[in-house]
Amino acid sequence: MAEKSEVGKLRSLAQLDADAVGAYDAAIARVNEPLVRERLNDFRVDHVRHVQDLNALIQRFGGEPVELRLDLKGTAMKGLTAITSMMGTEAALVAMLGNEEFTNRAYELALQFDWRPEVRALIQKNREDEYRHVTWIRDAVRTRPWLKEGATAAEGSELQA
Repeated sequence: MAEKSEVGKLRSLAQLDADAVGAYDAAIARVNEPLVRERLNDFRVDHVRHVQDLNALIQRFGGEPVELRLDLKGTAMKGLTAITSMMGTEAALVAMLGNEEFTNRAYELALQFDWRPEVRALIQKNREDEYRHVTWIRDAVRTRPWLKEGATAAEGSELQA
């Protein structure tokens, strides 16, 4: 069995991703532009997968998996995202940018720990997804690709989802 601290750290990452799913739900529910909704939904799916993949390791190491529901921090994140998203697409993206920056920092910090190779590989893979999310959102806030006529979900960044 893995050390309790290792399982605890994996559970923290999984809960962070579960909380991110709630924030994405709030933003997606209030964004009307298909381009942005599609991309946000893609990122939401990534976070669900992160929870599932992390839970597989947690269970393998004898820990209790994280449920796909919000904790107190996640409830606050979702509420703030929902309120901010009422101000429009750009506001929703700014809220999600803050959420993704937080998630990116957590994954960067996690990579500083001494993990067994298979765990490190998963955390690195998830971190790459997080970087892709924050890069697209940051670029979309700057360029507002949904305002371009005929915009598609692939637009708004050089990095494709």
